Amino acid sequence: MKNYIPYILVLGASFASTFVSANDEIKLKRSCIKDYPMVEGETNPELLGIYAQLCDKKNKDYKNKLLVSAAEKFQQLGKNEKALQIVSYLETLNIQSNELTDVKFLAGLGLASDALTKMRTSEMRYLTEAKTYPVAKSFTDAVRQAMPAAVLVEKNQETAPSVERSSRPQKVSRPQKVNRTSPTRSAPSSSKPASSKPAATPAKPKPTPAARPNFPT
Repeated sequence: MKNYIPYILVLGASFASTFVSANDEIKLKRSCIKDYPMVEGETNPELLGIYAQLCDKKNKDYKNKLLVSAAEKFQQLGKNEKALQIVSYLETLNIQSNELTDVKFLAGLGLASDALTKMRTSEMRYLTEAKTYPVAKSFTDAVRQAMPAAVLVEKNQETAPSVERSSRPQKVSRPQKVNRTSPTRSAPSSSKPASSKPAATPAKPKPTPAARPNFPT
């Protein structure tokens, strides 16, 4: 057991040095904060690690890529103004990339969403018909046209059954066959119809003899 004690101490020292160096990476020097003042007051370890690499002179050739990473991290943290500041700086240097465009899109969308929330909750108003609503509608139409292929396929699959049902010709029910029955002849009745007797003519009244006038004899 005594033979393993030195090895344990060496391993412990190595782990301790690694932990200390990891903590040292997120502690930026004043000169670094002076060069990149927007990182002042930030506490996110990943963001501080990116700026620690930026301040390292060995990474001078990777400065622009690291700035793109910093812009992405600012946007993920909801600090869209700082993200757009980095995007604007890189665009002045004619630096273009898909990642940078995505950051610009997401950060701008985040700011627009914040403004809309303030408009509806704090200011208690709607979009204006002549100014803000047409721009918002145009943007949503553009987003609809730029939907990913997977989303388009999914939407087509959802709408296909309903379209198929409506396009199918409706079955017309055939008229049912009616069994025709031959008319049955009724047998003549054996009973003779009762002979109608002629109605008796009323007897003529006999004429009463006229009263003779009494002549004097």
